[in-house]
Amino acid sequence: MQAFEYSAIDGEGKTRRGTIAAEGEQEARKNLLVRQLYATEIKAANRRASETGFLTSIFVKKQRIKSKDLALITRQMATMVDAASPVEEVLAALAQQAEKTEIRDVLTRVRAHVMAGMRLSRAMEQEGETFDPLYCAMVAAGESAGSLGIVLARVAENGEKTEEMRSKVQSALIYPAVLMTVALGVVTALMILVVPKVVAQFESFGSELPLLTQIVVATSGFLTSYGLMLLGLILIAGFAFSASMRTRSVRYFVHARLLRLPIIGRLIRSVNAARFARSFGTLVLGGSPVLDAMVAAKETVKNVCIDKQLAEAIVQVREGSGVAASLRHAETLPPMLGYMAAAGERSGQLGAMMHKSADYLESEFDGFTKTALSLLEPMIVIFMGAVVGAIVLSIMLPILRLNSLVLM
Repeated sequence: MQAFEYSAIDGEGKTRRGTIAAEGEQEARKNLLVRQLYATEIKAANRRASETGFLTSIFVKKQRIKSKDLALITRQMATMVDAASPVEEVLAALAQQAEKTEIRDVLTRVRAHVMAGMRLSRAMEQEGETFDPLYCAMVAAGESAGSLGIVLARVAENGEKTEEMRSKVQSALIYPAVLMTVALGVVTALMILVVPKVVAQFESFGSELPLLTQIVVATSGFLTSYGLMLLGLILIAGFAFSASMRTRSVRYFVHARLLRLPIIGRLIRSVNAARFARSFGTLVLGGSPVLDAMVAAKETVKNVCIDKQLAEAIVQVREGSGVAASLRHAETLPPMLGYMAAAGERSGQLGAMMHKSADYLESEFDGFTKTALSLLEPMIVIFMGAVVGAIVLSIMLPILRLNSLVLM
């Protein structure tokens, strides 16, 4: 089925607009007539991208719902499902009240698949750009256990926590990023525009310039002559590195080196372990089998080395080993995760213990991030102050030497 946007007139002569799912335009008109709506305009909901031309369509991304909007929609869906509303009615209501076109189109297509007989999780799999495998696995677990509303609420909570952590980091990085950009712009302007003109006046006297001034002048000359070339090389190197990171072997090499770094490595372990633990715990609490939950939760891990060891742990669980024992063999994961899993297996509360592990790891990451970002701002100010001070001093030294020669 396809989503169509329509503009129609109802029996009272009022204009109604919305989205409807149908096999084609003629079927969409017939379905509207059944609702006593007389269509005045019908067009495919996803036609806009193709109408903008071939070149534009190359850069147009597939329709997907942003993570922030998805968390809100999931929360609304959970509330309405808990109120015993049928899934197709929930999807129709959410699509009708959606202000963004991409949200309305995605939900309409999902509803069309549900009305055609698909389960909600299977219908969401058709929209892979919006609903990742973990999301669909959680929904499938909720459907199988008969607790779809509860699972959707947990999925929404996970999305909200992820979005909250992302917004905290982004907001904390805004000021340092702006400060660094302005400082680099000022230093570049001084080196390219100011220093050459000032130093040229001193060179006309024929006296030897101080060492610091010579270094600054040499740096200024290099940036003036080869600045654009250097910028181009940096961009090319960035694109080459980005392209090479698509290769699993290169990505594995880089990720392995990152894990060995003293502080960054620990943070990477904590973040990935927290993602895995929270997703795994949510699936287990939703009624998903342990093995299936581990397979689905592994998809949230971004580090290739950790992903590989989790795959080995899944093989061990499939062969009959316990979750705690398999996680302990994963050296890239924090040891606490294995101990908490062992406690959960003994008490029969594996899902809850995984959630507690995720809470601890996320709080550890949050505390370190706040400390690091609070230290980053004064470090940037000190560093850029030292650079600007060196430039000013390189200009003042010849002036002081010239004054001493005049007094002599």
